Amino acid sequence: MVLLLPRFVVSWLLILPLSPTAAAEEFTARVISVIDGDDLIVRHNGLNEDVRLYGIDCPEEGQAYGRRAKEFTTKLAYHKTVTVQAHGSDAFGRTIADVILPDGRLLNHQLVKAGLAWWFRRYAPDNEELATLENEARASKKELWRDADPIPPWVFRKLRRGQPLDPSDFALLDRRPPSLGSSAERSPPTDQPNTLTLPIIGNRHSHIYHRPDCPNYSQVAAKNRVKFNSAAEAEAAGYRVAKNCPRS
Repeated sequence: MVLLLPRFVVSWLLILPLSPTAAAEEFTARVISVIDGDDLIVRHNGLNEDVRLYGIDCPEEGQAYGRRAKEFTTKLAYHKTVTVQAHGSDAFGRTIADVILPDGRLLNHQLVKAGLAWWFRRYAPDNEELATLENEARASKKELWRDADPIPPWVFRKLRRGQPLDPSDFALLDRRPPSLGSSAERSPPTDQPNTLTLPIIGNRHSHIYHRPDCPNYSQVAAKNRVKFNSAAEAEAAGYRVAKNCPRS
């Protein structure tokens, strides 16, 4: 019996290495659906094909800038005829590819340039152009780089799945987000020894705090953000836990 995972579950999973047997291929296709910023459905030779953009990682749905990334991709690619340069496929059968827009621009690059995607170093470690585009977007504080401590999508996916973090999640970053890097290296607070590897985030305006497993953890505006080492510290400062946080 074949087990089919819901798309929203699959989208949270980390991208696995490409199949070594998958051959490179180039073809034209029409974009018929945008799943999120870096995941498209295209129509090719009478069949639908799921295309995951190569070398980049957009914020997830439910994460800050996730909806903005999807809107950006929709504006540039939806109902357009594009050129797909396939690099292979992943464990979920998605084609990993560069997508060239009708005007010749590379969609993958445009997302990073706009500050709506991270360079996915783990899977494109030697891509100097992506590195340059990300550095320029960061220096210009475009979109997700307006946040002083943006959370990488691969970290966000782990949090959504309840998986613990480790320093390797930040080892490929040129500049570790201060709160994430430091908290990943120190021992977890004693009141939540198995799950808390990121700081508690409080909202100085509402005096509500969010644990890393809370849905709105990454959505507190930078100007309102207060960091605590533990839930106990946040509560001692007069903050209360968000109502939509899972019961601990």
